[in-house]
Amino acid sequence: MAMDIKVLEEMGLSNTEAKVYLALLGLGSATANKIAEKSGIHRRTVYDVIEILIEKGLVSFVIEANKKYYQAENPSRFLEILDEKKKDFQNALPELLEKISSSKRLQEVGVFRGKKGMINVFELMLKEKAVIYSFGSGGKFRQAVGDIYYEKWINKLKEKKSQLKIIASRALQERFNKNIEMKYIPEEYVLPSSTTIWKDNIAIQIYSEQPKLIQIKRKEVAESYIKYFELLWKIAKK
Repeated sequence: MAMDIKVLEEMGLSNTEAKVYLALLGLGSATANKIAEKSGIHRRTVYDVIEILIEKGLVSFVIEANKKYYQAENPSRFLEILDEKKKDFQNALPELLEKISSSKRLQEVGVFRGKKGMINVFELMLKEKAVIYSFGSGGKFRQAVGDIYYEKWINKLKEKKSQLKIIASRALQERFNKNIEMKYIPEEYVLPSSTTIWKDNIAIQIYSEQPKLIQIKRKEVAESYIKYFELLWKIAKK
């Protein structure tokens, strides 16, 4: 009995509802008085609980000689209820996922430490196939990630035909492929950090002893940074 009650509670019934349902299941067809006697629950409470079980589709009744006789539905009805709930949830799931997606799109901030963390974000840039804007540093990204990965990343950029626009100091004198455009600013304006923008993302790379990257994902902020980049692009020299 205790095990049956626990199982029914796990199926969503309260303790009292489970006791009334089990009593009625054993009685077959009975009045509220009989159910109260069998379950040990007060008759007034039994009436309230039966109404709840009827609403849940677990109890039905017939009227004979002006008396109501209640009957428990087959326990397999619980499986049908679960199927109905599953269908309802599946129908609601796309909207729920959209809410999560919208909140993520609104703003995300992540901090990545070390060479590996920085590489993870730069790999993401390539997957999203967007124009990449970068400004502020004079070749320190290469130092941070190492020559091997740097060359690999540049080659991947070429393979994916992604466009990269860089504003840097003259210290970064390299021959790039046609997908990469570069302009220069005076050495005194070079920062100890650099900023990279793509799609709705901004990545701020800080080149300290342990490199750090702060990624912000927010459309409005990214658009503002791109406007700032375009202003610098007009000022910078070829």
